[in-house]
Amino acid sequence: MEWIIDFITQYGLIAMFLFIALEYACLPLPSEVVLPLSGAMAVSSGRPLVLVIIISVVAGLLGSMICYSIGYSGGNAVLDKIMNDYPKSRKGIESTRRFYRQYATISVGIGRVIPLFRTYISFMAGITKQNLSTFLLASSLGILVWNSLLIALGYWLAERWTDVMGYYDQGKWFILGGAVVVIAFVVLKKLRQRKVGKL
Repeated sequence: MEWIIDFITQYGLIAMFLFIALEYACLPLPSEVVLPLSGAMAVSSGRPLVLVIIISVVAGLLGSMICYSIGYSGGNAVLDKIMNDYPKSRKGIESTRRFYRQYATISVGIGRVIPLFRTYISFMAGITKQNLSTFLLASSLGILVWNSLLIALGYWLAERWTDVMGYYDQGKWFILGGAVVVIAFVVLKKLRQRKVGKL
């Protein structure tokens, strides 16, 4: 963790761009540290907050495209191998594919602010061959919300950003639970509309 902080402190926006792009490319890097630190760095360096947010969104989209491309080109082969090696997994994987194809845009948009889920949705979007324009639009909105929130927190609370991250760490499961409730509500509403339409 400390080496990330030291690297960003030393190399500034270049390091920030690199870490954000790699994190969105499905590498396990903590955006909860990188983004607030980027906001705090903007204060100390005198850079405009808006500039830092724009750069972070571009980096996030670049990383997301890398992950999307991997899923698009080879993701199905990986899932097919898993299903062949572990036949019991077939039903679950196929159900996940169908769900994602049906609610892809919602999943990408909302998923960007859900801990443990937001990074890897790009891989699933590629696997399901989601329309690239739709993927980029939904990703842009989700990334903008997530990055802006954490960067702004770091910017406005520059001297206490580690405390902010402590609060986030305690509350992230509430965020995850809330997101699950929202997604479940949307899915149930769609299913009810279908049943009514069939009657």
